[in-house]
Amino acid sequence: MNIIKARQQLLQGKTIYDMDLKVADYGRVSTDKEDQLNSLENQINYFGDMIEGVKNWIHVKSYADEGISGTQVNKREQFLKMIEDAKLGKIDLILTKEVSRFARNTVDSIKYTELLLQYGVIVFFISDNINTIYPDSEFRLTLMASMAQDEVRKLSERVKFGIRRSIKDGKLGGSSLTGYTKKDGKLIINEQEVPIVEMLFNLYATGEYGFKKIGKILAQNGYYTKQKKVFSDTTLKKMLQNYRYKGYYTANLSTVEDYKTHKKKINPREEWIIYKDKSGNIPAIISEKLWDKANLIYNERKAKKNKNILNKEAYLENKTYTSKLFCKEHNEPFIRSASGKRKNNPVWQCNLYLRQGIKGCMSPILYEKKLDEIFANIIENIIDSKEQIYEGIITDYKKIVKETNLECNVTNINEKLLEQERFKDKLLDMLLRELISEEEFTLKNEKINLEIKTLLKQKNKIISKDYSKQIIELIKTNIQIKINIKRNIGKYFNLFIDKVFVSKINDDRKHIKLEIIFNFDNPRKILEVNISY
Repeated sequence: MNIIKARQQLLQGKTIYDMDLKVADYGRVSTDKEDQLNSLENQINYFGDMIEGVKNWIHVKSYADEGISGTQVNKREQFLKMIEDAKLGKIDLILTKEVSRFARNTVDSIKYTELLLQYGVIVFFISDNINTIYPDSEFRLTLMASMAQDEVRKLSERVKFGIRRSIKDGKLGGSSLTGYTKKDGKLIINEQEVPIVEMLFNLYATGEYGFKKIGKILAQNGYYTKQKKVFSDTTLKKMLQNYRYKGYYTANLSTVEDYKTHKKKINPREEWIIYKDKSGNIPAIISEKLWDKANLIYNERKAKKNKNILNKEAYLENKTYTSKLFCKEHNEPFIRSASGKRKNNPVWQCNLYLRQGIKGCMSPILYEKKLDEIFANIIENIIDSKEQIYEGIITDYKKIVKETNLECNVTNINEKLLEQERFKDKLLDMLLRELISEEEFTLKNEKINLEIKTLLKQKNKIISKDYSKQIIELIKTNIQIKINIKRNIGKYFNLFIDKVFVSKINDDRKHIKLEIIFNFDNPRKILEVNISY
């Protein structure tokens, strides 16, 4: 839509109902409760009838997000799809019930309506009677969006107050938990899910299984999540650490930092509220002994892992290609294998191959040393002016050395020298006033003179050319190490390269094609490299 032309038509007496428009509608509810979903369905039906009732309008599509908060636009898939379709010119007009259904964040409301206007798309908020085609809509929209945002803030405060009151009364918070059904503020054991919890703790407490393996064993025994998926490492880890499985009350473990982002932070451990439940509201599924044993093993493993990655450089070196290499055939990530015979010669293999073997995927196996060599050469060619960059950095550092060492450090020493001279004057004054003896004066004066001599040596060293040269040489050595691409392949690879798709050439696993997508250029630059073993 040509917004300027449309506004001129409005001035001539036309309305949006007289214009030939491609119309979409958007609805959202923040919970997945039945009454809310019915409300959403009613919204969609209402808009559908309304659009069909206008002969000049064409109904493009209904967009709807279910069970998603309006304060976080990035989680609203249908909303973002609508924006993308608008950008592609598929929509002229968007109908929505009210500002609070569109976005409960003032900044987002203004940002997206302005963006849509740039795409030639107007938004009509039915209940609020705001149409962004009119010049005064931004003021009214800001007012309504601010009111909606403030309502969310008040709601957040009421929820926080309710949580604090519930904790004081010992009432249970949180959602349902695997192994239990929550009813009337109590946890009731779900016998069908109890084996999941028991299997998790019993297997982990042996010390022979990790979460990934336990997830597979649960799946083999027919136990999946409510979404019919294999239990993830993250889910099992949270379950293992949950005190409620051994019959304990827990509260205040985390706090929502910002009502707009819903971002949570873990509270300091001393603020946690944890005690053994005596009310019968939290029946134990696992004995305290088994729970403690399993968590002792978990904490020991965690401490060992943290110790192993204290050397961050070495840790990152092994993660160079993580989430970067993908199997072209299955779009599965490549995983590093460095155990057993691969210890001194790590390889990267398709995740599907690692899970199911050759039946799952026949993608090539990539040797890490070969990958390092290939990408170092590619990046060397990209940075064709490395020497100029190097000389530029050295020039900047020389200037810093001159300004910092010769000015800041010398100034600091001069101040200390003046301070020692003041001490000498005070000391002489005390001698003349017979407040100290000549012996005391001599002793303290010699000490001050020694300090002055030391400071003068430091000053002469700093302003000497040799000292500056030493610093520059150290800087040069450090920069040479940093710009050595082969030595720092992990950093340079992640800086320049977005993704790499791996495939076979002529169905031969030893002849490999790499499709390299770079982080720069728009559209992104793609380079194809063929390698053979």
